[in-house]
Amino acid sequence: MFGLTGGIGSGKSAVAQRLRARGLPVVNADELARVAVAPGSVGLARVTDYFGPGVLTAEGELDRAQLGQIVFSDPEARRMLDSMIHPLVRQLAADRFREIGERGEPLACYEVPLLYEGGQDRTYHPVLVVSAPLALREQRLAQRDGFNAAQIAARIAAQMPLEEKVRRADYVLDNAGTVEELAEGTDRVLAALCDAFSIPVARYPALPLR
Repeated sequence: MFGLTGGIGSGKSAVAQRLRARGLPVVNADELARVAVAPGSVGLARVTDYFGPGVLTAEGELDRAQLGQIVFSDPEARRMLDSMIHPLVRQLAADRFREIGERGEPLACYEVPLLYEGGQDRTYHPVLVVSAPLALREQRLAQRDGFNAAQIAARIAAQMPLEEKVRRADYVLDNAGTVEELAEGTDRVLAALCDAFSIPVARYPALPLR
């Protein structure tokens, strides 16, 4: 199991999509976080008890936009939320990877934004970091999520500096170029990982670069 991380807006999802397309199992921490706070879950009960019913939609689901406004303007609230949800996500991830191992998969990827922040690089390694210039990341966040400048700044500040993640990484992908260049770089890293773990790269069939 290896880790895939980077800064918000750097392009982790595009790399994960490429790996999945080649047949590599990828577990996404954000998807597990949604499971952890699904209606009726222990996670949602914890969040509601602490933050109040105002973080719920009319349908009783978590209002992620409303909760985001709270936690990205209050570091203590964000730490409290992390303490509630991260242990649940880690257990879900461990369960998923156990299932993947039982299927006989020799390699799998954990896509997780806060891998280093949560000390999970000790569990999921080596680590692949996707990097991109700050201005490009800000542009992507504005276009993809509709965030304003203050929202973008708050989310970037909530993570470890991308430069530090790059420094600590085992593999780095620079996503400042084209879609094809990112796909080609992802393929190179996958080949290197297969070589490191003595896995035939043919297990993950090659694809066109676009």
